[in-house]
Amino acid sequence: MRQTKLASLAESTINVVVGFGISLAAQIYFLPLLGVRVSIAQNVTFALIMTAISICRSYLLRRLFEALHIRRPLSPFMQAVIAERFRQIEREGWSTEHDDGYDRGTLAKAGASYVLHAGTESPAVPHEWPWTREWWKPAGYRRDLVRGVALAIAEGERFDRNRNPTSVPAGLRRPLAAQELRQ
Repeated sequence: MRQTKLASLAESTINVVVGFGISLAAQIYFLPLLGVRVSIAQNVTFALIMTAISICRSYLLRRLFEALHIRRPLSPFMQAVIAERFRQIEREGWSTEHDDGYDRGTLAKAGASYVLHAGTESPAVPHEWPWTREWWKPAGYRRDLVRGVALAIAEGERFDRNRNPTSVPAGLRRPLAAQELRQ
């Protein structure tokens, strides 16, 4: 997900201000414990110097990571899929607990339906669609692909949670099939 320039500026500013405050507070507290006596002006000056060094370090490491491809940017499609997954959870209310109530493959079937029928004009609901007709809402080729992949992610997340039964509330746990245990 991309941040707006304003949000990036706000995050960076808050990070710098908090870092400065922590540095200043630590100096005021710890330097006297170490027997070093300095004035408030000297503490502020040193905290400013350390903040500038921290900003430079952070910038240089970020550029290095970008150059080494350690931080890989997400494509617009991948960003759209992640945004759709969060939309499903936050706006539609399809929580992880809700997803865990489905049998294995249900969310995958729904996702596959969107991917297989992406952008088709047919009013018919695909035979693999696991839910009622009212929930089939195609919206164009790219949008359908995004929805389908987000539903596949929901299925993968559901599977991972059910592989570790302690992460699923007791009332929603179901025994894993033998084939699921082998995976």
